[in-house]
Amino acid sequence: MVRQVAVDFSSLPAFIAAVFGGPVVGALTGFIAGILPSAFFGFIGGQLGILGFGTSVGKAISGFSVGLVTRMVKSSQNRTALLIPIVLLGFAPEAIWIYVLFTVLIPVFVPGQTFLSAFVVPILVKAWFEVGLMSVFTSAIAGHSGFRAFLAHYVQATTFQSRRST
Repeated sequence: MVRQVAVDFSSLPAFIAAVFGGPVVGALTGFIAGILPSAFFGFIGGQLGILGFGTSVGKAISGFSVGLVTRMVKSSQNRTALLIPIVLLGFAPEAIWIYVLFTVLIPVFVPGQTFLSAFVVPILVKAWFEVGLMSVFTSAIAGHSGFRAFLAHYVQATTFQSRRST
């Protein structure tokens, strides 16, 4: 049975953590942010069983990737605008993971649920739309001086530093 589709912004904490904390913090945050959706799609409301935790793995992959790409981009006057393509690029490995999960792992480990592989394209389209929205929000919050000041007060060092022209 297909349930109502809802917009899911559960990767947003992973993206923000990755931008300001780096790949490891982004991956850990992504894994934690994926626990509730993983349980829901795996055991509570879904048919995936242990493979439901693929959601946590995917969000961890995105958090790691966004943090890694953010660290690699060092030279720019306005890095906040670059966060939109960085977040989109950082989601690509998770998109590949989702494809593999639905087309390879589910048919092998949950053979009675092979019909779920038909949902991979709608899931990926929805995910790319959500990540597009989250990339804009991540860019906006990273450019907000109050948010950066808040982080600077509570976090010793961050990966993302806004560069100002002198």
